[in-house]
Amino acid sequence: MKAAAKPVNGKVEIVDIPVPTPGPDDIVIKMTMATVCGTDMHFVDEYPNELLSATFPGPHATPQGLLMGHEAIGIVHQAGANVTSVKPGDRVIAGCMIGCGKCHECMAVDFSTCTGGGRVLFGCQAEYYLVPFADGNVAKVPDSVSDEHAVLATDIMSTGFGAIERAGAGFGGSVAVFAQGPVGLCATAGARARGCGLIVAVDTVPERLEMSKKFGANVTINPREEDPIARIMSLTDNKGVEVAVEAVGTQATFEAATRAVRRGGTVSSVGVYGLTPAVSMPTLAPSFLHRQIITTLCPAGRDRMEHLLGLLANGNINLAPLFTHRMKLADTAAAYDLFRGKAEGVLKIAITP
Repeated sequence: MKAAAKPVNGKVEIVDIPVPTPGPDDIVIKMTMATVCGTDMHFVDEYPNELLSATFPGPHATPQGLLMGHEAIGIVHQAGANVTSVKPGDRVIAGCMIGCGKCHECMAVDFSTCTGGGRVLFGCQAEYYLVPFADGNVAKVPDSVSDEHAVLATDIMSTGFGAIERAGAGFGGSVAVFAQGPVGLCATAGARARGCGLIVAVDTVPERLEMSKKFGANVTINPREEDPIARIMSLTDNKGVEVAVEAVGTQATFEAATRAVRRGGTVSSVGVYGLTPAVSMPTLAPSFLHRQIITTLCPAGRDRMEHLLGLLANGNINLAPLFTHRMKLADTAAAYDLFRGKAEGVLKIAITP
């Protein structure tokens, strides 16, 4: 089969490898659509394969390179003997974070924090990909949910909505979302879905700010044109927002979020900080007092995905505009280059076989 692999840092290429064979608890999915995530860029550009393979051991570490991709949808091709939740022919998604379903963290916290053998799901940018611990990590997709919508429930929708949920934002609440990439836009949509009042979107890319309006933002701020903190304070009677979401993973945006939140408010961080070893916050800001900081790794597991799919099937949420480009699996290397450069207004790229 054809698969996207990373042989060395900064490079993605298409390789020929065998179709995976499932173990008793696994399934193999025939991919119908995959996409590129910002986390993929961290994996490709920043982390050596040796480190990734040691951190996330599994069959995705091949002689041709690390198999790429963790957001995809497809049809069950083959199921292990112990798998009972799905069967060959079912249209399914798998969470980007795999949990064993049995450890303390899976049972008490979230599948994304698994310590019992779970890991990031690698290898979805391929004609076929393997999902371990399938019964707890795979969800059937309703016929009424498109591939474009369903694939978002594997990662960025869950992450963006999780930023709002875990911060406790709700009816009438004020929210500022720093960065309007795919995850930030999902956080903006999540804030609107939760019934928040004032929703402020902050980004330097005009096309992304325009998109944020479609996803529920009342106010957009371009830091190249005005001070976002001063503007947010003017909108909130100089108090700050109740929830500030950091959705990209930089010191600048994290610090801005800590300055924008009101006393007693919550900073909700879902950005991936990559090789940034530490982030800091101003202690002299009034919002330092009695403030909460929440960090979220994509909430995962079958139950989580089924709830998100139910929301997509029955709710008034349209995230499909996130898909700005369509490319073939053979052109995955070009998709990474496009996504890396943030050119042509790219947000999400639908990759099909």
